[in-house]
Amino acid sequence: MRGMLAGSLEMTSDGTVRGMVGGDVIVAPGVHATIKGMVAGDVIVERGASVRISGMVSGRVVNLGGAVEVRGMVAG
Repeated sequence: MRGMLAGSLEMTSDGTVRGMVGGDVIVAPGVHATIKGMVAGDVIVERGASVRISGMVSGRVVNLGGAVEVRGMVAG
């Protein structure tokens, strides 16, 4: 995903967020995601998902049984 999204984003396939998400990012089970952009809400990582954050998350990172790597900034 590139550009700006005013609402939330549910990632149901592997991918990278390079823009700005105005809401939450939900990463579905089994999905591998990279966040290089900005998330104004929370990042919710479901069981079996994996996320690498090298951008900025204004909310929280909620890990429901996945794998999370943070190299960026999480403010919440």
